[in-house]
Amino acid sequence: MTKGIVYAMTTTVSGLVKIGKTGTVNYQERMRFLEANGYYNVAGLKRFFAIELEDYSEKEGLLHEIFNKHQVGSSELFALDQELVRQLLLSLEGKVIYPERINKEKEFDQVSNARKQGALFSFYEKGIMDGEEISLISDNEVKAIITGEREVEYGDQIWKLSPLTFKVYEDMGKLNRSGAYQGAAYWQYRGKKLKELPDITPKQKKKSKS
Repeated sequence: MTKGIVYAMTTTVSGLVKIGKTGTVNYQERMRFLEANGYYNVAGLKRFFAIELEDYSEKEGLLHEIFNKHQVGSSELFALDQELVRQLLLSLEGKVIYPERINKEKEFDQVSNARKQGALFSFYEKGIMDGEEISLISDNEVKAIITGEREVEYGDQIWKLSPLTFKVYEDMGKLNRSGAYQGAAYWQYRGKKLKELPDITPKQKKKSKS
């Protein structure tokens, strides 16, 4: 069986992920090339996750088949939640190459919990409506505007909280080692952490939306 690396890279387009493969010895060179030159007219590619696998070519093909409905043309770009891609790659038997020195099982649990929290969190349940503003706890100058029950606008793009938090901390050069973020734990609304805000009652919700 042949070993090689299946990787995922983020792009400047929110929700657009590249899923590719390369030989183990070519990995670093391939990453540098894509980060410098982009891919399929998309720029700003950055390493997100990479794992060394047996029969890597077949497994990369399987991922493309699983996500084929989200594929952009015949490219290796997919309109997907990057955390879903990472969670699936973590479920495969292999050695994590990037990020380095992580506990694979613990990382899988963290990503699963982050995705679960993201799926459950609702701005509307907290009484926060479209057009209102949230800010990053560690830097109040970083702000985002609510555009839906689970979406915000930042940098003229629409984001889910967890991918946005990853993006912001990556840009700041302050990514945690795992790269997994429960978005509601990193943002605040009127000085209060999002995940600590209580749900409002049905009567309050009706009043808030009127």
